[in-house]
Amino acid sequence: MSMGMVSALQLPRLPPMRTRGKRWRRVAAAAVIAGASVPTVVRWLRRAGAARRAVDMRMTVVVQKPIHAGFEFCRDFEHFPQIVDVLLSVEDFQDGRSHWAVRSPTGQAIEWDATVTKYVPSSVIGWESVPGSIVQATGLMRFAQLSPTDTRVDVSLTYRPLRTGYADAFRALIGSSNTERLRAELSHASQELSSASEPLAAADNEESLGPAGR
Repeated sequence: MSMGMVSALQLPRLPPMRTRGKRWRRVAAAAVIAGASVPTVVRWLRRAGAARRAVDMRMTVVVQKPIHAGFEFCRDFEHFPQIVDVLLSVEDFQDGRSHWAVRSPTGQAIEWDATVTKYVPSSVIGWESVPGSIVQATGLMRFAQLSPTDTRVDVSLTYRPLRTGYADAFRALIGSSNTERLRAELSHASQELSSASEPLAAADNEESLGPAGR
């Protein structure tokens, strides 16, 4: 590739940012100078960006709340945006169906519907995106009582957008991965919920509620 072609390739102009962003720009520019074709570089950027957007994580948090209070908070998905910043909103229809919206790396809304797949009061909640969604997403939370005032929550989450454009891929590469952000936010959330002085939610009718009648 001639130097004229290299100078003609315009990488996105971004405001000054931390070293990580500069490093990815240098990597992309070096790939072009080394002789890689523009389509090859774009495919690489999309694959690498898509990988950083995807989530496949498992973690355990301990909340200093009774198990019924922790479960009651989590069974209403509309509470999730309070503890996970990337979530724009969740509308829980209380019948096993819900509508989710997240923020893409470029700030656009990505929306899909989900259904509850497992529901055992004070024990487990599971959900997944419906077929045909623009993302593949699943979640599973298992609750275990450690003491009358302490609850362990085992969390498993997967998230994979089915399409990643060039702009989203580039932004994903210069920021923290979704997995890193989720781990940090869930760890912080467990501390916030533990220190809350008021009960998370009333749980009087919990045992009679299920995925078709929540």
